[in-house]
Amino acid sequence: MAQSFRLSENECNTFDVDTLSFGPVTSKLDEDNVAWRGALTWEPNDDTLLYASVSRGLESGSTPVNAANIATQNRPARQEQLTAYEIGTKLALANNSFNLNLAGFYYDYVDKQLAVYFADLIYTTLLRLDNIPESRAYGIDGDLTWFATDELTFALAGTWLQTEIVGYQGINAAGQPLDYDGFEFPYSPEFSGAATITYDTPITAGLGLRAIANGRYQSST
Repeated sequence: MAQSFRLSENECNTFDVDTLSFGPVTSKLDEDNVAWRGALTWEPNDDTLLYASVSRGLESGSTPVNAANIATQNRPARQEQLTAYEIGTKLALANNSFNLNLAGFYYDYVDKQLAVYFADLIYTTLLRLDNIPESRAYGIDGDLTWFATDELTFALAGTWLQTEIVGYQGINAAGQPLDYDGFEFPYSPEFSGAATITYDTPITAGLGLRAIANGRYQSST
């Protein structure tokens, strides 16, 4: 028998597709995890440090709370797991006039939490937080500091980043099937960088002057 339901003015309700009924929507998310990190370092001389590390961390699961017309919007997303591999070096150059830090990284995600479209009979599609089974990111990160004088310091930092969703099948905003394999993460620029100039000098024994100018750039996302 089909269920009928009438709302009065200024009332709202949520439809649960699992029970085919209206009413409060409840969910439960019970998870546990172990985070860890291992690292090796080597110092061939006083000015050089080489390192490699592997670590695992998790972002807790989430139950969205929003104005939903269908219970699917508020289904919980499981915890996100990240295994990070990094190798890099820290160098002091030209009698410590320059400091250079350079690292390459590879991030392996399991169940990454991303907003995705799902089909809806009324609005065609809606967004919900869901788990992407497999995805990855990799790149190079570095920064260079030049102590030009006792008062003047220049600093540059930059990151080159590649992100990729692996083998996820979903739908687009029009409700049509879409293969997201190879798609980038949202809000993840391929390149980002920053530059800072610092001037720091004493005026008296108890008073100093510091001036800082900085800027930041990132490619489109």
